[in-house]
Amino acid sequence: MTTFFIRILATLFLCTIAFSSVFPQKIVLEEGKDISSLGSSLSYFIDSENKGYTIEEVRNTDFDAKWQKNKSEHLNLGYLSVPVWLRVSFSNESKKEDWQFVLDMPFTDSISFYQEKNRNLISHSQTGWLFPYNSRGDIKNNGFTFPLQVSSNEEIVCYLRIRSNYPVLLPISVLTKEKAHQEGKDSHIGHGIYFGVLLVMMLYNLVIFLMIRDNNYLYYVLTIIFTFLTFAGVSGYLFKYIYPDFAEANLYFTRAAMVATVITASVFTIKFLQLKESFVWLYRLFVTIIIIAFISYPINYLLWGGAINAITKLLSISLLGTGIYCWVKGNKFARFFVLAWGAYIIGGLMITLRNSGTLPINFLTNHGANIGSALEVVLISIALADRYRTIRKEKNIATKKALSLEKQSKEELEIKVKERTQKLNESNEELAQINNALSTTVEVVEKQKTEIEIKSTAIKDSLNYAKRIQEAILPSQNEICSYFEDCFTFYLPKDVVSGDFYFFLKKANYTFVAVADCTGHGVPGSLMSMIGINLLREVIVENDYVSPSQILIKLHQEVVDTLHQKETGNRDGMDISLCIINKTDNKIYFSGAKNSLLSIMNGKVTEYKGSRFSIGGSLKTEGITFEDKVVEIDNQASYYMYSDGYQDQFGGESNQKFMRKNLKNLLQTIHKFPFDEQRNILETTLEKWKSAANASQIDDILVMGFKI
Repeated sequence: MTTFFIRILATLFLCTIAFSSVFPQKIVLEEGKDISSLGSSLSYFIDSENKGYTIEEVRNTDFDAKWQKNKSEHLNLGYLSVPVWLRVSFSNESKKEDWQFVLDMPFTDSISFYQEKNRNLISHSQTGWLFPYNSRGDIKNNGFTFPLQVSSNEEIVCYLRIRSNYPVLLPISVLTKEKAHQEGKDSHIGHGIYFGVLLVMMLYNLVIFLMIRDNNYLYYVLTIIFTFLTFAGVSGYLFKYIYPDFAEANLYFTRAAMVATVITASVFTIKFLQLKESFVWLYRLFVTIIIIAFISYPINYLLWGGAINAITKLLSISLLGTGIYCWVKGNKFARFFVLAWGAYIIGGLMITLRNSGTLPINFLTNHGANIGSALEVVLISIALADRYRTIRKEKNIATKKALSLEKQSKEELEIKVKERTQKLNESNEELAQINNALSTTVEVVEKQKTEIEIKSTAIKDSLNYAKRIQEAILPSQNEICSYFEDCFTFYLPKDVVSGDFYFFLKKANYTFVAVADCTGHGVPGSLMSMIGINLLREVIVENDYVSPSQILIKLHQEVVDTLHQKETGNRDGMDISLCIINKTDNKIYFSGAKNSLLSIMNGKVTEYKGSRFSIGGSLKTEGITFEDKVVEIDNQASYYMYSDGYQDQFGGESNQKFMRKNLKNLLQTIHKFPFDEQRNILETTLEKWKSAANASQIDDILVMGFKI
């Protein structure tokens, strides 16, 4: 009996351990207690196969076995090129409702943040290093802050999808709004001190340069400037204050500043340590580094994404090694040089080991490079002052000798003046020739401008003609609305021509109505839409199908065959909603390829969802299925079909998508209005939504509504 109870207790203990590894403990939010790290309460999943899981899939209970439990204070996954999902649960046992989820790592490319309450998604926001700065929340620190929508005595589950070409470092904390603001201010103060040191040293060396005209000071001023720009870019300040609406600059500007730092630091080293005069092989090494630095910038984006980091590491090692070598060989200026770059490399090494996951995330590993570079700037400034003092002493010794050569120097100076005067005259002649060449170039540019304007007019005329052809193929609104009790079609191409189309055809006792969204927009999309219209009409006219699913299967086969998709690998296709209306039977027969049919009556919304398959875009025709759904016609109901253009439109104060849920709510609100008024409301709402974020239309838009 005792053995039996021991086995039961052991089994329960093992089950508890197993469940605790899959379902981490909830984080309890308490009054006056901030969460500085999530620790083991954080679960994560690395999508190593890059399967592109959706939020619906990761929320499913079948996915629970895939989650891993974080075992460190802050999750550090090093360099990854695949998405990472995070999950954490919160229980708010405080009276505060302004808790903030803070991810303090500026260079995270893409972040999708979801909140779930009672198994229902209640919010979704998307931001990141590659998104405009205004995509962040109300608290715009250098990191990313998301407000938790959890009231007192409520629980919430948060999911994050993260993808980055930079190291995946996740120092996550949960703070009140006031504390989040305060930590942002503290961070600004720390960075302000660092950038202040750089600015003071830059101005100091610039003033010295203007006083003594020693080019070493100028080269070092340039090095400080580009170091300033590099760290201002990495820490997010350039993004915040200089180019908040141009996220792509994060990819290019910071890297360009790094390359410029490598070049100016190399030139400074050559001049400061007099490598060309004393150590020719070291001089050639740094010239090679300068050349490689120039070409590393395009290579970084075209061939190898680590090119700039590699040349930066090579420079750091070369600087320290060169300084030590010159010091050993008797160059007395090299001692401060070695100390300066030694401090810089130690700080950089801490960052590198942190990024690879070897060192933990803390103050020193986060700011080691800042501290090291600040020390480097100060020590190099001291080295320059020491060099100037030594040189000045040597110059005083040589003054007497210089006086004896004064006459000779004057004669040489006169010769140089004559030579420079002659060169100036030659330069003036060259300028005159250049001026003549520029006049000719202006004429050529004007001629090219005229040719471009003519070609532009021809292209616009062709597009307008294509638009008239497309409009002629689409059914007329009079024909459609004469069949229904009331209807509207809100059709808004992104460009002159559209990849969305609507379809209407009567055959015997059946009426066929469809709304489709073809691959692409503009001219490619319009070509696909014309193919889709013709193939759909052909399938209906030449066959006796009265089942919408049969029509969609046949249409899929026709698209695959017409575009030779099995041979060419072409994946163009369409998503479509298809209704077959039989007023005699008082029924609507519906089937859809990814698109749905909405029925709204007395404020109640019923959605008839389409299949998960698209028409075309697949290299196979077997296994593609569509399902028929029968809808009883009610003259009090309003029916709607639409493409994804309206719901995917960016806008609003946060410049986010309109979302399908909001579109359904809008249709639910206006479904009892006359259909002409419904169309006007849809158009007005869309314009206000875009104007709030100064956003342009991103896709073709099509919404059709009708009442039978």
